Amino acid sequence: MFDDALFVKTSQGMLPTAFAEEISNPIAAGLASLRLAMETRRSFVPDSAERTFYVYMSDLGQAVFIPRLVAHMRTVAPGIRVVTVDRSFKDAQEAMALGHIDLAIGMFLNFDKDFYQQRLFQESYVAMVRVNHPDIRNTLDAGKFLRAEHVAYSPTAGSHAAFEAEVDDFFHRHDVHRKVAVRLVHSLGLAQIIASSDLVACVPSRLAATMLTEPDIRTFALPFETTALPVSQLWHLRFRNDEGHKWLRSVIYELFQETALPDFAKS
Repeated sequence: MFDDALFVKTSQGMLPTAFAEEISNPIAAGLASLRLAMETRRSFVPDSAERTFYVYMSDLGQAVFIPRLVAHMRTVAPGIRVVTVDRSFKDAQEAMALGHIDLAIGMFLNFDKDFYQQRLFQESYVAMVRVNHPDIRNTLDAGKFLRAEHVAYSPTAGSHAAFEAEVDDFFHRHDVHRKVAVRLVHSLGLAQIIASSDLVACVPSRLAATMLTEPDIRTFALPFETTALPVSQLWHLRFRNDEGHKWLRSVIYELFQETALPDFAKS
């Protein structure tokens, strides 16, 4: 039909030809439209439904959202599967438009206009240090913060760069060069890094709450004003009427809207 092999055998396995890559997006869009048409006609009954939802979020989001969401799913919808996805911001938006990703959850400030957004709660940042830090004992003032060496945490899935810009601006206003010893895009190992060093990490409060089981870590309020960032769920307008989508979005809103959070998770 296409007068092209579409896939060729290589030492790395079967790979698409240039033509196959060129037509992949239109074909994916067509399949997504077909799936949407089928799902629209099919009633969604959570306790008997079998479906996989793909959710774009950072490892921070996975730590905060997935345990509670999965526990709820096991009770009300045991046939529902959740797969977390970590891609570049641009790729994630394209995948959501094509139906490859169902939802995005996190701190996102610049999604395209073709997406709906529902705010779940506001998130603020705290400073995390080890208990026996030689300079930061009972308080964290501006001087101690400016003198410290830092861990910069900026996951790809989210708008954490906006907060990092505020930290850099604080240093700039005090004419101090910020000493960043480590830059991380994942939170795995962050608690151990802080507990075994004199570094300071600025992290979202809910991430800090998941790490306070580490006995050698404590948190402090930041010594300067920062902008609280909205944590939202987003979806492409093409899937706003999909019954499964609507159900998943309602579950996430009920579980994680500000008033539904346990006290320890609130800012």
